[in-house]
Parts: sequence; structure tokens; C-alpha cells
Amino acid sequence: MTRTSRLPALLWGLVLTACLVFSGWQLLRGTSLDTRITALLPDTHQSPGIDRANEQLGAPFTHRFVLLLDAETPGEAAAELAQTLQRAGAVSELRYRPGDYQLDSLLEVLGPSRYRLLDDHLRTTIDGGDTDELRRQALASLVMPTGIDQHPVRDPFGLLNRWLDSQLSTRFDTRGDLVTLEVDGKALVVMTGELAGSAWDTGLQDRLTGAIDAFQKAHPGAHLWRSGMVFHAADGAHQARSEISTIGLGSLIGVLLILLVVFRSPVTIATLLLPLATGAVFALAITLWWFQGIHLLTIAFGSSLIGVAIDYALHLQCARALAGREFRLRHMLPGLALGLVTSVMAYVVQAFTPMPGLRQMAIFAGCGLVGAWLTVVLWLPMTRVRTTPGTRKLAERLWRVLDHLRGRLGPRLALVLALIAVAIAGVRLQGDDSLRLLNTSSQQLLGDEALIQRELGRDTGTVYLLITAHDSEGFLGRVESLNPLLDGLVKDGHLGGHTSLADHVPSGARQGANLERTRRLYQQQLDQVYASAGLPPALYERAMEMLTQSPPLTLDHWLTSPLGESDQRLWLGDIDKGQVAGMVTLSGGIDDYARQQLESLARSDEHIELVDRVEQISNVLGKLRRQIAQWVAGALVVLTLLLALRYRWRTWRVIAPAGGAILTVLTLYALLGVPLNLFHQLALLLVLGIGLDAGIFMQEHPRAHHAWLAITLSILSSLLAFGLLAFSATPALHHIGMTTLIGLASVWLLTALVQRRIPEDQPAHHANTHDHG
Repeated sequence: MTRTSRLPALLWGLVLTACLVFSGWQLLRGTSLDTRITALLPDTHQSPGIDRANEQLGAPFTHRFVLLLDAETPGEAAAELAQTLQRAGAVSELRYRPGDYQLDSLLEVLGPSRYRLLDDHLRTTIDGGDTDELRRQALASLVMPTGIDQHPVRDPFGLLNRWLDSQLSTRFDTRGDLVTLEVDGKALVVMTGELAGSAWDTGLQDRLTGAIDAFQKAHPGAHLWRSGMVFHAADGAHQARSEISTIGLGSLIGVLLILLVVFRSPVTIATLLLPLATGAVFALAITLWWFQGIHLLTIAFGSSLIGVAIDYALHLQCARALAGREFRLRHMLPGLALGLVTSVMAYVVQAFTPMPGLRQMAIFAGCGLVGAWLTVVLWLPMTRVRTTPGTRKLAERLWRVLDHLRGRLGPRLALVLALIAVAIAGVRLQGDDSLRLLNTSSQQLLGDEALIQRELGRDTGTVYLLITAHDSEGFLGRVESLNPLLDGLVKDGHLGGHTSLADHVPSGARQGANLERTRRLYQQQLDQVYASAGLPPALYERAMEMLTQSPPLTLDHWLTSPLGESDQRLWLGDIDKGQVAGMVTLSGGIDDYARQQLESLARSDEHIELVDRVEQISNVLGKLRRQIAQWVAGALVVLTLLLALRYRWRTWRVIAPAGGAILTVLTLYALLGVPLNLFHQLALLLVLGIGLDAGIFMQEHPRAHHAWLAITLSILSSLLAFGLLAFSATPALHHIGMTTLIGLASVWLLTALVQRRIPEDQPAHHANTHDHG
């Protein structure tokens, strides 16, 4: 090799060195490995209010977690669990004892406004005029006070306690040293925690789950239920890391065994694996630079994509092994270049989708293929390849298989079969855009989550009403006007429940009406209460004076207090155009009747919008799935036109392996009733790229043994990598694996079937010289 030809190889080496240094520096300085499955989702391009509401409603679930603990000695177990979590450095705050909650702020926040805060039952009783029972209860409480601040002057009727009883769940027991909740007859300790960092931080995930695992090992008789995004993220990260190692290792072992059998030379095997390593280094550096981070699924998925890059090395080294000294790189370059261009086009199509995670996968895969190709072209010709009799014998045997299959599928029969496949797929194929495709959590964790959500009445705000108004008073009034409809849906079993700020902060008009009810109650019964209790009548005037000094409870005061901290997620405040907004979350089951009623309400009032986050994402996935299908069809058309410029009438033989394999997958799924999803279609892009490679190389070298040997080895190695993906517990990777498994097997068979028969007087060649025809 001349000095001039060595210069590009040297420059490529310098580029890879820089990439290696940059990637190492980025990873060492703590560049995040993203585990959020929602990073694969596109922006929904909706109103800023909805975007903010979605983020705000999910924030508590993201930043906090809940544990339920069942142990024989709950006090000791809870204290030890808390110490273990705090030592791990994963939490900034833990609450599991009554003293951990700032209940002393009740009087400060609600005390002055207690006369304006009446529950529905008390309102109805006062409006009905029959308040004698209230007088008797007040007298009993004055003799033996049982509530908070039930003072003869400040609160003779115990209004604060009545309000708190209507607001706070009676299922929590705070009478002992622990906050407990009764579930199925057992008193479970309720422990809530605030994370010391991001739920997506893999280091924090490991510390938190490690601490919990250590506690459970030390207390085998204890049982824990978990709720919180951090646990779902940790499940996904653990699964992704596990599958990266198992899929990568399994693929590597399989490929090594195949190459060892074929080439029987460790040096040649090393040269075949070198492009994979350099492609990975180049792809990782570009991805880290472009996105300032990388998703673990990108590595798992992208590592398998780069496995396709071994195709280039196989074609080059197979040709060199069979041609020996007669090998010339210039005869291979057209096929190698076309293979790269078509594959990169097929994969980089994902970069035009609105899904950030898929754009990252596209960049990673495309750069990996380019990096591997440059290594094949610039470095591999500088290495030595030994020709072995075993390699020649295998090539001859595979060629005899090809001779047996070639010519059995002509253009007319192929067209008929394609039309039948299109008809079957068009009639029977269904779509699936469910969010189950994105789930990475274990069934046990999902069960824990469901139990805690149900028992604690928690929700993640997946379905809610977004309410807008000119100010907070208008917002609260509008929410209160919805309560009769929502309460009716709950009462009739159409809706599980609803939560809003108006539950805790009545509107100013409602508070004013409540104050008048309290004044009427005092005027009717208070003097009799004092007389029966033997208290001086002068207390009456002092008690009535307290009513005149009672300020209304404002939304801002409530939300900035410790008591209103959990309600902050329901309030957006100012949005735009002088509007404020907040949410009413809908929990539990929402049947079709309730959905129809709420949709009708939203259509009739421009200030109310029904938002279903799950349905929104499913709709976006469906739209994206259809877009991917259009991209695949468009890519086939464009590539067909481009390839026709070189191959003319032989173009159908180039397109048939890829196009036929795609139709085979779609038809099989249609017949088996397997609904097509987004990840099936992404896998079909891979089938398209690999199939085009096979078609191109067979037309570039139609009578060369090395072409068919390399195609067979390439598809076999790719089948190993993608076949392992079919066993992935991650639904997305599983669907990709199954599709590529079927599609690549079809590519190999179709590549052979569509080849033109070679007349007996035109023998095949081992080398790549003079093999065009």
C-alpha cells in the first residue's frame, strides 16, 4: 500500500482516537444514561397549558415514593428501614411517624378561617334548621374536649374538627408512634420519601434499590410494597443493562463460532470484529456530542444495528479469502458503497420522526454503519487473510444450495404473490398502539403500584379536566359548578372519584355563605350551649366577634402552606392571555358513559378541556406508526428508482428480497392475528436495509462464490443478534426481534429464489474478477 493510500487510514485512526477520548471523558464526568421509556415518545404539540399540566401532575410521582411495610415488629423494622435508606444517600426526607408531618400548622392555616369552612353535611343541617343535635354535641365537647382547639369562645361547635374529618382520610391511624393503614386486616406502616436526586439517575436508583434489598435480606419475614417512578425506572434500567450484556454476549459468541468454523483463523476473525468496535466508538461519540447523553435502549438496540455492519467486512474478507492474490478492492467498492448508502438511508429515516429516542437510535445506527464501513475500506485491505480449504469447501456447498434454489421465482409469479400478500395484509392486518408496548416494569412492581394507588387513593393524573378562568376565584367557582355532575357519576358507578383544589379551598362566595350559616347557628344555639354549660353569657359576644374577624382562606395561602403542598400539582396559575388554570383529576374506572358526559361538557364550555394522557400517547403512536409505513413505502420507491439507474431490468431482483420479506412478515402477522405496532415497523426498516444489501451484492457479483458466502454469513450472524432480541422481556425489543427473525430468514430465501439461472457453459467464479454479467 502506498504512502498516499495510507494517509486516509491514518486520519481515520486519529478520528477514532479522538472519539474514544471524548466518549471516555463524557462518561467519566457523569453523562447521564437515560432510562426513561417516555424519552422514546414524541412531543404532542399541544397547548402549553396541557404540557405544563402533564408535567406538574406527574411530578410528585416522579420525585417521591411510597412504601408499605408489614413486619412482626413494625416499629423496629420501620426505624431500621429508615436508617438504611438514609445511609444510602438516596432520600432527602422520610415520613412514617405522626411527628414527621407538620400537623401543628393546622391551627395557623385553617384556624382563623374555620367559620367559613363547612362540609356538605353541616351545610345541609344548618340550612334545614334542625340544629338541636349540634347543640348537644357542642355541650358534650365543652364538658370533655376531644378535638383540636375546641375552645368555648374560638370554636364551641368544633367546626375545625368537622372540616378536618371531612378532608382527611379516616383510614390512616396516627394514634401510635407510626402512621399506619389497614389493608386486608393488617396494619401496614406507610412510609413516604423524597428523592435526593432525579428518579432517572441510575446511581440513585442503585442506591435506593440496594438499600431496600439489604433491608429485605436482613428481615426475610417483612414484606414491602413499592410505588414511585424511581422503582419503575430502576426496573427498566436493570432490564436494559441485563439485556445489553446477554444479547451482546450471546450475539458475540454466536458470531465468533460461525466465523471460526468458516475462516479458522483468529486473525481474520479479529479483522471482522474490528469494524464493529470502531463503529461503536464512532457512534457513541457522535451520539454523546449531539444529544448530551444516551438512552440505554439506544445502546441495546443500536448495538444490534451495528451488527449489520459486519456485512461489509464479511464481503470484503470472503472475497479476499477466495481470490487470494487476485483480489482487487476496486471491484468491491461499488457494491460496498451502494450497500452503505441504502442501509444508512433505511436506518436514518428514523431521524425524521418526531420521537427523540428514535432520532437518537437513528443517529447511533447511521454513524455506526459509516464508522464500520470506513474501517472496512481503509484498514482491512492492510491486513492479511489466509485462504483455507475449509472456506472454499463451505463456499462450494453453499453455492450448490443456491444453484438448487435460483430461478424458482420469476417476475410474474413474484408479482402475483406480492398482490396476494398486499390483499391479505390490507384486509386482515390490525394495528396496536397500546402503551403496554412501552412497559418495562415487572408484574410484581405493577401489582404493588396498583395496590398502593387503590388503598391510598393516589393517582398520577392520567385523566383530568383542565379548567381555565380569569382569576383564582373564578376557577374555584367553575370547579364547584362541576361537582354535582362529577358526584353524580361517582354515585352511579360511572367514575371512581375526583380531586380538585375546591375540595380544600372553597370559593370566596361559598366561604361567605358558610360564614352566614355559622352566624345563624351561633344565633340559634350558642346562648343555650353556654347556659347549659354554666358559662357566663358575656362569652356570646366574644364568640360572635370572632366571626367578624375571620379572614377567607385563599388559594395562595393554602398552596404555600405545608398542608397544601400536595395540592400544588393541581394548580398551574397564570398561563397566557390573562388566564389562570388548574386541574380536576379523575381517578378509578371511567366508563364510556362518563367519558361521553365529560366530552360533551368540554365541547360545550371553552374553559374546560378533557385530557387523557394515555389516549393521547396512543394516538400519537398510531399516527407515528402510519408515518413510518409511509416512509418505508417511500424509501422503497426512491431506492428502486435510484437502483434502476445502475441495474436496469435487473432492479426487481435487487428489490425483491427486501420487499418480499416485508410482505412475508405483514402477511404472516395478518394470518396469525398479530396486530402491527410501531416497533414491528421499525424492525422492517432493518429488514429493508439488510435485504437491499443482499440484493445489491448478488447483482454486483452474480457468479462469485464469495458473494453468496458473505450474504449467508451476514444474515446468519444478524439472525443470531436479532433472534436473541425476540427473547427480550422488553416488549419493544421483543417485537423488533420477532420481526427481524422472520424477515431476515425470508431475505435469505428470496435472495436465492429470484437469482437468474446460470447456463452450464458459464461457470461460477470463486474470485471477484470478471464476475459481472
